[in-house]
Amino acid sequence: MNRRGFLWAAVVAGLALGVRGPAEEPARDPETVIRTALRARRHLEFIYHDHVRLVEPHALGRLRDGTVVLLAWQVAGGSRSEPPPGWCSFLVAGISGLALTRENFTPRADYRPEKTKLREILAEVAHRE
Repeated sequence: MNRRGFLWAAVVAGLALGVRGPAEEPARDPETVIRTALRARRHLEFIYHDHVRLVEPHALGRLRDGTVVLLAWQVAGGSRSEPPPGWCSFLVAGISGLALTRENFTPRADYRPEKTKLREILAEVAHRE
């Protein structure tokens, strides 16, 4: 395992144990944390389907049935389907241990909310010149 892999494994192990390294303390209201991350263009850390995820949030929206979903680019962490990086949708109700990190990101050039299953966009990443 290379140094980067070792460091990421240590971060993941720490998150699983509740150690918060570079992130702020988790907040109680996930939608508020997600909206803050979108405005500030900051990474989010959380657990989803028993995997720790590090993502670049791009949109918070609703599906046709009203379910609230986070659309994000997964930078690191686990997954049941494909390993990161890549676009993922996360049911907000299924997210636990949500924390806003201190690290910023640049919105992805291939972000196309109109090509997603989101019926309504509640908030999306801030684009700055």
